[in-house]
Amino acid sequence: MNTKWVQEAARLEKSGIDFIMVSVLSIKGSTPREIGARMLVSQHAIYGTVGGGNLEWQAIAKARESLTERSTETHTHDYPLGATLGQCCGGFVTLLFESVLQSPLHIAIFGAGHVGRAIVHCLENIPCQVTWIDSREQEFPRFIPDNVTIQLSEFPVDDVIDMPAQSYYLILTHNHQLDLELTEAAIKRNDATFIGVIGSKTKSARFRHRLQNKGFSDAQIATMHCPMGDTEIHSKQPGEIAISVLAQLLKIRATAAAPVSQAMPIK
Repeated sequence: MNTKWVQEAARLEKSGIDFIMVSVLSIKGSTPREIGARMLVSQHAIYGTVGGGNLEWQAIAKARESLTERSTETHTHDYPLGATLGQCCGGFVTLLFESVLQSPLHIAIFGAGHVGRAIVHCLENIPCQVTWIDSREQEFPRFIPDNVTIQLSEFPVDDVIDMPAQSYYLILTHNHQLDLELTEAAIKRNDATFIGVIGSKTKSARFRHRLQNKGFSDAQIATMHCPMGDTEIHSKQPGEIAISVLAQLLKIRATAAAPVSQAMPIK
């Protein structure tokens, strides 16, 4: 039996990509695949096969419907190949659908400079989905991790509205005015888990003052973390800044996921 699907499943899990494992559970008569044949279906890719033709198209559609609904239910479905699906082999197949859904963690990175590249390099080994946005195509590296989607955009501020709810925003472009506009757009969404802006304490003070002048409340301004990163890690090296930023994100994520009794100890 081909077991390469195990490696692909591990890769998808490592990349934080949701998928459905479709397996041939039982067969009767003439069928295109044997019991145990598997296919992995994500929203944008397919690995393996359960027989091709109309059977496979229907299985893929059913799997992606489950992904859209984020259904965790394991279920089976019967497929009469001849009468219903019009496949010449004419047998009967039962498929098993098993969901593998990751903890939703979406990170939107604005800026493909040295620090942005260092952060993306670290995120390759963390289960998450990354949208990486910049207007400069030449800044993106040749190798892009599987969990990263490149978005070339002339107007990055317009892309903020398309980000999933509860996203983590990392703002580190080559332009301070653009950083400010991206920060404003992220704050206005009112659903960000984290808004981090790269910069000095001077930049932070300037941004807070300008946001105040634009009518943002103190509570809204407080959602901006600038400088971003773990306050106990001080460095100007891109790699070390990346580790500092990710340490901060993981702490915030852990606190958000912890039960109330752990996140807010009773005194």
